[in-house]
Amino acid sequence: MMSKNNNIEDMLSQLITMVAAIQVEHKEMKQALEGMHQEQKEMKRAFEGMHQEQKEMKQAFEGILQEQKEMKRVQQEMHHKIDEKETKAEEHHKEILDQLTAFKHDQDFIWEKTVRHEREIHAIKMKLS
Repeated sequence: MMSKNNNIEDMLSQLITMVAAIQVEHKEMKQALEGMHQEQKEMKRAFEGMHQEQKEMKQAFEGILQEQKEMKRVQQEMHHKIDEKETKAEEHHKEILDQLTAFKHDQDFIWEKTVRHEREIHAIKMKLS
């Protein structure tokens, strides 16, 4: 009977040791799990921070695109105004050339008339003298 009692005590002792070891393992696993949970929270915060930065970058990019559209619009307006100015300058240049041509014709006409009158005056002077 003593041997049975010793056997039972040994088994109980082993069982207690095993339960203690399991409790230690359980505690270590629980701590590891809590550590992983903490790391997961930190990773989630980091991800949320990156997500926020990505949103801000997207907003900045959209702002840049909007500015680029505005710059293109202004550039098109400037091209349109330059084209209008060039057209007006060409028209003005043509008007000036037309006026100069008319002045040249008038000058030629007046010169011919002056020469004719000078000849006529000279002829009249010759007849009178």
